[in-house]
Amino acid sequence: MGGNEDPRMQPGIWSEKEGVFILPDEWKLSYQVSCGELSPFFRALKEEGRLLGMRCPSCGAVYCPPRSWCHDCYADTDWVEMAGTGTLTAWTTVYFAASDLVEKVPFRQGGVHLDGARYPIIGRLEVEEEERLVSGARLRVAFKPQEERRGRVSDYYFVLDEVS
Repeated sequence: MGGNEDPRMQPGIWSEKEGVFILPDEWKLSYQVSCGELSPFFRALKEEGRLLGMRCPSCGAVYCPPRSWCHDCYADTDWVEMAGTGTLTAWTTVYFAASDLVEKVPFRQGGVHLDGARYPIIGRLEVEEEERLVSGARLRVAFKPQEERRGRVSDYYFVLDEVS
């Protein structure tokens, strides 16, 4: 197959190595996703450049990414603004991405345990010096400029927190 030929028009082939018949194909999907009860999280990203979580009114557990109910006591949770600072738990370099981050490949992504949160949140890491990405490194959330934000998780990223 070469050039701009539609792979669906190419013949299938038998793979002796894998023992299967392989059909060339291509998927192009456009769709809309409802954010439902988590809509305030995405709206705050887009319109205000804020990172929101949810707090359990019964036990005080804070979830970011947000959860509509507490995992311990099953109470409905309430929206709270996150401080936006935390510690790096783990990280990796991403070489394949879909949708929002495909133009950034390769990029660094990691788990950041935000101060006061129950679990880490995953986010893109904008840190040039790879040797500074160590477990426990202090990070803070940053946001794209308002005119570039679209209400997606790619609107925020983490940088080293030189102040903490």
